[in-house]
Amino acid sequence: MPDAKLYTHVKTVADSFYLNREAMLIFSIMIGTNDSAVEGPNGAPVAPDQYRLNMKMIIDSLLQRYPDARVVVHYPIWYSDNTHNRSTYMKEGQQRIVAYQPQIDKLINNYKKSHPLHVFKGDTKAHNYFKENYLTDFKPETGVDGVFYLHPNHKGDMALGEFWAKAILKAIR
Repeated sequence: MPDAKLYTHVKTVADSFYLNREAMLIFSIMIGTNDSAVEGPNGAPVAPDQYRLNMKMIIDSLLQRYPDARVVVHYPIWYSDNTHNRSTYMKEGQQRIVAYQPQIDKLINNYKKSHPLHVFKGDTKAHNYFKENYLTDFKPETGVDGVFYLHPNHKGDMALGEFWAKAILKAIR
Protein backbone atom coordinates (compact mmCIF):
# COMPACT_ATOMS: atom_id res chain seq x y z
CA MET A 1 0.00 0.00 0.00
CA PRO A 2 1.43 3.41 -0.93
CA ASP A 3 2.42 5.91 1.72
CA ALA A 4 -0.74 8.00 2.30
CA LYS A 5 1.01 11.40 2.23
CA LEU A 6 3.02 10.55 -0.86
CA TYR A 7 0.02 9.06 -2.64
CA THR A 8 -2.06 12.17 -1.87
CA HIS A 9 0.71 14.36 -3.28
CA VAL A 10 0.94 12.26 -6.45
CA LYS A 11 -2.84 12.44 -6.93
CA THR A 12 -2.78 16.23 -6.47
CA VAL A 13 -0.06 16.64 -9.10
CA ALA A 14 -1.73 14.20 -11.50
CA ASP A 15 -5.07 15.96 -11.01
CA SER A 16 -3.53 19.31 -11.95
CA PHE A 17 -1.98 17.84 -15.10
CA TYR A 18 -5.21 16.11 -15.99
CA LEU A 19 -7.20 19.33 -15.70
CA ASN A 20 -4.76 21.12 -18.02
CA ARG A 21 -6.22 20.29 -21.45
CA GLU A 22 -2.95 21.32 -23.11
CA ALA A 23 -1.01 18.62 -21.23
CA MET A 24 -0.97 14.89 -21.84
CA LEU A 25 -0.95 12.85 -18.64
CA ILE A 26 1.35 9.85 -19.05
CA PHE A 27 2.03 7.24 -16.40
CA SER A 28 5.27 5.34 -16.93
CA ILE A 29 5.34 2.14 -14.86
CA MET A 30 8.13 -0.33 -14.19
CA ILE A 31 7.60 -2.60 -11.21
CA GLY A 32 8.59 -6.14 -10.42
CA THR A 33 11.92 -6.22 -8.61
CA ASN A 34 10.48 -6.32 -5.11
CA ASP A 35 7.63 -8.52 -6.32
CA SER A 36 10.10 -11.07 -7.65
CA ALA A 37 12.00 -11.54 -4.39
CA VAL A 38 12.01 -15.00 -2.87
CA GLU A 39 11.40 -13.35 0.49
CA GLY A 40 11.61 -9.86 1.88
CA PRO A 41 9.37 -7.02 0.79
CA ASN A 42 5.71 -7.25 1.76
CA GLY A 43 3.89 -9.68 -0.48
CA ALA A 44 6.92 -11.27 -2.13
CA PRO A 45 7.10 -13.48 -3.98
CA VAL A 46 4.37 -12.52 -6.41
CA ALA A 47 3.49 -15.25 -8.92
CA PRO A 48 3.42 -14.15 -12.58
CA ASP A 49 -0.39 -14.42 -12.90
CA GLN A 50 -0.85 -12.37 -9.72
CA TYR A 51 1.68 -9.82 -10.99
CA ARG A 52 -0.49 -9.33 -14.10
CA LEU A 53 -3.62 -8.95 -11.95
CA ASN A 54 -1.84 -6.42 -9.70
CA MET A 55 -0.70 -4.42 -12.71
CA LYS A 56 -4.23 -4.53 -14.09
CA MET A 57 -5.60 -3.19 -10.81
CA ILE A 58 -3.12 -0.29 -10.89
CA ILE A 59 -3.81 0.54 -14.53
CA ASP A 60 -7.59 0.22 -14.14
CA SER A 61 -7.53 2.61 -11.18
CA LEU A 62 -5.48 5.13 -13.17
CA LEU A 63 -7.78 4.94 -16.18
CA GLN A 64 -10.87 5.22 -14.00
CA ARG A 65 -9.55 8.41 -12.39
CA TYR A 66 -7.90 9.76 -15.57
CA PRO A 67 -9.76 8.30 -18.58
CA ASP A 68 -7.77 10.33 -21.13
CA ALA A 69 -4.39 9.40 -19.66
CA ARG A 70 -1.88 7.10 -21.28
CA VAL A 71 -0.07 4.35 -19.46
CA VAL A 72 3.27 2.94 -20.60
CA VAL A 73 4.38 -0.32 -18.96
CA HIS A 74 8.07 -1.26 -19.09
CA TYR A 75 9.63 -4.67 -18.51
CA PRO A 76 11.42 -4.92 -15.14
CA ILE A 77 15.19 -4.69 -15.43
CA TRP A 78 17.80 -7.35 -14.78
CA TYR A 79 19.59 -7.89 -11.47
CA SER A 80 22.28 -10.41 -10.57
CA ASP A 81 21.13 -13.85 -9.51
CA ASN A 82 23.05 -13.67 -6.23
CA THR A 83 21.17 -10.56 -5.04
CA HIS A 84 20.63 -10.97 -1.32
CA ASN A 85 20.48 -7.96 0.98
CA ARG A 86 17.69 -7.49 3.53
CA SER A 87 15.59 -9.35 0.98
CA THR A 88 16.42 -12.54 -0.88
CA TYR A 89 16.16 -12.41 -4.68
CA MET A 90 18.66 -14.92 -6.09
CA LYS A 91 18.25 -16.94 -9.33
CA GLU A 92 14.62 -17.82 -8.49
CA GLY A 93 13.73 -14.13 -8.34
CA GLN A 94 15.55 -13.39 -11.57
CA GLN A 95 13.58 -16.18 -13.27
CA ARG A 96 10.38 -14.64 -11.92
CA ILE A 97 11.37 -11.23 -13.40
CA VAL A 98 11.65 -12.88 -16.81
CA ALA A 99 8.29 -14.65 -16.27
CA TYR A 100 6.67 -11.23 -15.75
CA GLN A 101 7.49 -10.21 -19.33
CA PRO A 102 4.84 -12.38 -21.06
CA GLN A 103 2.35 -11.25 -18.42
CA ILE A 104 2.97 -7.64 -19.44
CA ASP A 105 2.56 -8.64 -23.09
CA LYS A 106 -0.75 -10.34 -22.31
CA LEU A 107 -1.93 -7.32 -20.32
CA ILE A 108 -1.04 -4.90 -23.12
CA ASN A 109 -2.83 -7.05 -25.70
CA ASN A 110 -5.97 -7.08 -23.55
CA TYR A 111 -5.88 -3.29 -23.18
CA LYS A 112 -5.49 -2.85 -26.95
CA LYS A 113 -9.04 -4.20 -27.15
CA SER A 114 -10.58 -2.66 -24.03
CA HIS A 115 -8.76 0.72 -23.98
CA PRO A 116 -7.27 1.34 -27.42
CA LEU A 117 -4.65 4.10 -27.52
CA HIS A 118 -4.39 4.31 -23.72
CA VAL A 119 -2.11 1.48 -22.54
CA PHE A 120 1.16 0.70 -24.29
CA LYS A 121 4.12 -1.61 -24.03
CA GLY A 122 7.11 0.40 -22.94
CA ASP A 123 10.76 -0.54 -22.86
CA THR A 124 11.70 -4.17 -23.48
CA LYS A 125 15.44 -3.69 -24.11
CA ALA A 126 16.86 -2.43 -20.79
CA HIS A 127 16.67 -5.88 -19.17
CA ASN A 128 19.14 -7.40 -21.63
CA TYR A 129 21.23 -4.24 -21.76
CA PHE A 130 21.83 -4.37 -18.01
CA LYS A 131 22.46 -8.11 -18.11
CA GLU A 132 25.32 -7.40 -20.51
CA ASN A 133 26.56 -4.14 -18.92
CA TYR A 134 26.09 -4.64 -15.18
CA LEU A 135 29.78 -4.16 -14.36
CA THR A 136 29.77 -0.64 -15.82
CA ASP A 137 26.14 0.39 -15.22
CA PHE A 138 25.30 -0.99 -11.75
CA LYS A 139 26.57 -0.23 -8.27
CA PRO A 140 28.41 -3.21 -6.77
CA GLU A 141 26.81 -3.94 -3.39
CA THR A 142 28.00 -6.33 -0.71
CA GLY A 143 25.40 -8.82 0.42
CA VAL A 144 24.95 -12.11 2.20
CA ASP A 145 26.18 -14.05 -0.86
CA GLY A 146 28.97 -11.71 -2.00
CA VAL A 147 28.91 -8.74 -4.34
CA PHE A 148 25.60 -8.35 -6.14
CA TYR A 149 24.18 -5.93 -8.73
CA LEU A 150 20.69 -4.54 -8.19
CA HIS A 151 20.73 -0.74 -8.53
CA PRO A 152 21.92 1.25 -11.56
CA ASN A 153 24.72 3.76 -11.00
CA HIS A 154 24.73 7.20 -12.64
CA LYS A 155 25.68 5.76 -16.04
CA GLY A 156 22.97 3.13 -15.65
CA ASP A 157 20.41 5.75 -14.61
CA MET A 158 21.17 7.68 -17.78
CA ALA A 159 20.88 4.55 -19.93
CA LEU A 160 17.59 3.54 -18.28
CA GLY A 161 16.19 7.04 -18.74
CA GLU A 162 17.06 6.88 -22.43
CA PHE A 163 15.40 3.46 -22.84
CA TRP A 164 12.25 4.72 -21.11
CA ALA A 165 12.17 8.03 -23.01
CA LYS A 166 12.41 6.27 -26.37
CA ALA A 167 9.66 3.82 -25.40
CA ILE A 168 7.38 6.58 -24.13
CA LEU A 169 7.86 8.66 -27.28
CA LYS A 170 7.12 5.64 -29.43
CA ALA A 171 3.98 4.90 -27.43
CA ILE A 172 2.49 8.40 -27.56
CA ARG A 173 3.15 9.19 -31.23
